[in-house]
Amino acid sequence: MKIKSILVLVLLFFGTHILCAQHIRLDKKEMAFLAAEKTVNVIFTYERLRFNADNLSEQEFLDYIKEKIETKLNTEEALDWEQRYFHAKDSVYPKIFATSLTNRIKNYDHPIEFVVNDASTKYTMKVQTDWMYFGYDAGIAKQPAKANLKVSFYETSNPQNVLSTIEVDRAEGFDVIGNFSFTPTVPLGASGITATNWLDEFLIANNDYPRPSLIRMGNMYDKAAARFGMTLKRVLD
Repeated sequence: MKIKSILVLVLLFFGTHILCAQHIRLDKKEMAFLAAEKTVNVIFTYERLRFNADNLSEQEFLDYIKEKIETKLNTEEALDWEQRYFHAKDSVYPKIFATSLTNRIKNYDHPIEFVVNDASTKYTMKVQTDWMYFGYDAGIAKQPAKANLKVSFYETSNPQNVLSTIEVDRAEGFDVIGNFSFTPTVPLGASGITATNWLDEFLIANNDYPRPSLIRMGNMYDKAAARFGMTLKRVLD
C-alpha cells in the first residue's frame, strides 16, 4: 500500500513538473498591439546555443555527432547531416514555426499572418533558441525533441524597443514524428512559396539514427508554435 502511495506521489510530481514546464505566460496588456496587425515578421536566432544535458556548445555537439555518424556510416554522411542541420536551423525551422502559428490563429477574431524575414512589417517576433535536445526513438523507448525558447516582440524599425518577452522552457515536440499540425499547402506569406515545396523536401531528405532527427526537432517547433498560438487567443480572440 505504501509503495502504491509513493508511486502516485511520484507520478503527480512529474506530471505537475511537466505541466509547469509547458506553461506559457504572457502579459495581455503588453501584447495588445498585436490585435491591430495583419502581418508580423519572424526571425530566428541561436545566440549562445547549447545542447543536451551537459550543455555542449554547438561546435562540441557537431563534432560529437559527426564522429558518431562517421563511425556508423562514413565521412560523407556526416558532412551531409551537418549541412542539412544548418539548413534546417536557418531556413526550415523558422518556416515551420511561422506556418504553424499562422495556421493555429487563422480563425481568431484578429488573425495574423506570420512571415519569415520580412522587414516591411511594423513589428517583428524574434524566436531565440538557446538550448536543444534532439530526442531519440529506440523502439520501446523514445523521447521527443526539446528546446528552450525566448519569444520577443519589437518594432521592426527600432529593435531596441522590446514590447514583450515570453520564455518557453523545455518545449516538447509531438510524439508522432513527421506529422505536422498545419496543412502543407498553406501559402507561406508574401514570399509566395507554398509549404509543400520546402516541407516535402525536408521530410524526404532527413533520416534518423545514427543521425539526430532534424524532423523530430521540426516537430518541436511546430508544437511550440501551436501552443503559443493557443496562448495568443487571450489577445486575438
